[in-house]
Amino acid sequence: MKTYYKIAAISMLALVLLFNLAACKKDANKPQTYNPDHAKIGLTIDSATLFYSNSTEGNKPGDYAVGARTDLKKAIDLANATKESTKYSQQEVDNAAANLHRAIVAFQSRLIQEVSVENLIAQWKFNGNADDASGNGHNGTLMTGYIGPGSAPVDGNTLPKLIANRFNQANSAYDFQNGANVEVPYTADLNPKEFTISLWVKRHETNPDNYMFSLNTYNGFKFQLQGSNFLFLTIHADNGYHDVDSNPGVVPADVWTFISASYTNGTMKFYVNDKLVKTADVTGVPITLASPVNLTIGQQLPKGKMNFTDTSSPFYYYGQAFFKGSMDDIRFYNRALTDAEVLSIYTIEKTL
Repeated sequence: MKTYYKIAAISMLALVLLFNLAACKKDANKPQTYNPDHAKIGLTIDSATLFYSNSTEGNKPGDYAVGARTDLKKAIDLANATKESTKYSQQEVDNAAANLHRAIVAFQSRLIQEVSVENLIAQWKFNGNADDASGNGHNGTLMTGYIGPGSAPVDGNTLPKLIANRFNQANSAYDFQNGANVEVPYTADLNPKEFTISLWVKRHETNPDNYMFSLNTYNGFKFQLQGSNFLFLTIHADNGYHDVDSNPGVVPADVWTFISASYTNGTMKFYVNDKLVKTADVTGVPITLASPVNLTIGQQLPKGKMNFTDTSSPFYYYGQAFFKGSMDDIRFYNRALTDAEVLSIYTIEKTL
């Protein structure tokens, strides 16, 4: 009888052990759950949702660039999925909140802004003439210009020609050939200490001296296309001369293309269409010209400044340097615009 009870007790103990083992295995297979604090991610989702709900996409100031809302919505949905789940730790929930915050910052950077009207020096829209649309009075005059080698310069006898713009609107852009250019009388505000230039171009050919915008060439500043069709900006600063190109950003032939360059002491930037294609570390403050020289659009120097006899002259004519192509909607600012502001100009101007 004692043996029977002993066997029964052992059997019962074995059953209990098996039950507990099975229970342990079941618990081991059960996913771990968490109960993190969702306050931070909840507030971030609310903020992002408010931005999303009160935004529209388009191409005018106050709109967001097309695609911006889709990107933000994806980020909101991902954060919501993390918040509603019990399988994420506090660290993972906090990381999701941080990711959504970054998505909000990126979304805000895609807001199309009114672009710094107070810093606009001049704006040449070329709608039938070369007048300055900024209200600052920097009206341009259509001029012929010199062409040919330094040993045999001749007047190209060609004025800028009004043509259809990128929207096929008649008489709303200028084509430049044979030295044709626009000359703008010098005033001190055309010689700023930092600046941004933006315009639409359609180059017709490759030209190592495709001058688009020049204030006394390299003795002031010049913006051109060079032989590889990179943008090329030269400034004369208080610490010397600085030449930088936009490599790898190239301007294609016979295609209307938005281009921009900016400079402030420490940084030079280049843009092609909606892309920042190059940032260069450049220091120095642009000099103020010792004597006035008119600004030229499409040519290296004003026609009346060219010197053909004195090689020591800063205005000596070494050979032709003029734009071969079309230009439109030129803006000139007295500060280096932000990336978002340059994108805003492109977005505003790329469609009617």
